[in-house]
Amino acid sequence: MKRPLNVLVVGSGIAGMSYAIELAGSAIGRNVRIRLLSKAPVHASSSYAAQGGVAAVMDARDSFDGHVEDTLMVGGGRNEPKVVDRIVREGPHLVNKLIAMGASFDADVSGRLHLSLEGGHSAARVVHHEDRTGAEIVRVLRGRVRALPMIEVWEGWQALDLLVQGEHDQRRCAGLSALEQRTGTMHTLQADLVVLATGGVGQVYQHTTNPTASTGDGIAMAVRAGVPLRDMAFVQFHPTAMYTGTSGQAFLISEAVRGAGARLLCHDGKPLMDGLHAMGDLAPRNVVARAIHREMERSGTEHVWLDIAPVGAARFAREFPAIDRRCGELGLRPVRDLLPVMPAAHYLCGGIATDDRGRTDLPGLLALGECAGSGSHGADRLASNSLLEAMVIAMRAAAIAPTYAPSDGPITANAFAEFSITGRTHASIDRAIRDLRHAMTCHVGVVRDRDGLACALRTIAHAELVVARRWVRRRLSDGLFNLRDMTAVARVITEAALAEPRSVGTHFLADEVASPEHRSSRSTKIQARFARR
Repeated sequence: MKRPLNVLVVGSGIAGMSYAIELAGSAIGRNVRIRLLSKAPVHASSSYAAQGGVAAVMDARDSFDGHVEDTLMVGGGRNEPKVVDRIVREGPHLVNKLIAMGASFDADVSGRLHLSLEGGHSAARVVHHEDRTGAEIVRVLRGRVRALPMIEVWEGWQALDLLVQGEHDQRRCAGLSALEQRTGTMHTLQADLVVLATGGVGQVYQHTTNPTASTGDGIAMAVRAGVPLRDMAFVQFHPTAMYTGTSGQAFLISEAVRGAGARLLCHDGKPLMDGLHAMGDLAPRNVVARAIHREMERSGTEHVWLDIAPVGAARFAREFPAIDRRCGELGLRPVRDLLPVMPAAHYLCGGIATDDRGRTDLPGLLALGECAGSGSHGADRLASNSLLEAMVIAMRAAAIAPTYAPSDGPITANAFAEFSITGRTHASIDRAIRDLRHAMTCHVGVVRDRDGLACALRTIAHAELVVARRWVRRRLSDGLFNLRDMTAVARVITEAALAEPRSVGTHFLADEVASPEHRSSRSTKIQARFARR
């Protein structure tokens, strides 16, 4: 190879760093240049905030078949079974590799890993580091990234659009345009290979466990470049986000807390999940989220309760120190106090359509992690399968790097590369973002109906008009770029929901179970009350 393979990885979370590390350690590692672009600091990523852990078969009493069956069951049969099987079978190797790299997972005095039980799992198989597993894995990966000279980390760079070379079946990705946030200028970055690992879309909703940077950038870039998506209707809502009476990013209370014995309670103190599902409080997340939604609607309240008493104060503080600390900051004492919880947008189960090595329909473009739709999650993600999938597919993707070669030829430059931006965001943009989140929360949330989905599309169309008016005048800003991405993502989620004729997984249509006069009110009553906050 005459020159190094030039690779752009967009996103510095676990998926992006895993790929960069694997590529740097591959057979061509000495002849690659990897630039890792990060919109926000890594400690502000979903990866860093991940509490639960890595689902992997690490116990002789467990089995790969059991893990696969649980994944397919929770996914509503919409998974790609071969992809699931490949990922699950790599779980033990991945965990052992992380330990060899220096990751510290909870274990007993003999060194035997402590395995947590989470929703949808038929066995305890979640490897974890207290309730801060994501932060521990990020620590290890970040240290390795810093030690590898062929990897450059560019923080404060926001990818805007893919650059495409050629036409029709000769198209290939040849780089991207990106905003350097420090200077407010845009650049064209050429590359032989672009890897999107941009994370989730939670910020299109009023309440989300996702950080502020999760505006769906990578998926929006794919939409604008005509790259196929899959399973976009399936947005997972975590049942137990902490309710504080405010909008924005919500603090997550790990499912492992219920795995340790905590119980969900109705407002009258009765067990919430009794008689609703054979797995009770550890039913698949979509089942629990809808049960909470129904209880909130029935009681006219904005949350339900999580009772920590069955866990015990000492064990809770020992096994869930970050959650215990956050409760204290809010003036709550677990065990003595019931914790107020509500569903919040948590994870996109679909994304940019890929195979089991991260390859998209556009040559030269890979997608990994939450922005990718490999088919592993189906209609709902099994708890703690996300970190597993992100790292396993990253390893598999890096293994095929030798098939890529430096490219040449003309680049389709984006139409605004020569422009700078202003840091000021106009009031119309802020208003459009608020309206968009309100509509998505009300109409494309835990429970949906077709009238509501059509209403959401009207709000999305208005937001698109706001973008178009300011775009044509070149009044560019951070807020405008975020709104542009959010509208693109909101539209594909909503249109995918309209295209799904039956309830499955996280996609639940009230039209199927309610009389016509109740269709709209059932799906929007509680979410609308949230959105007014």
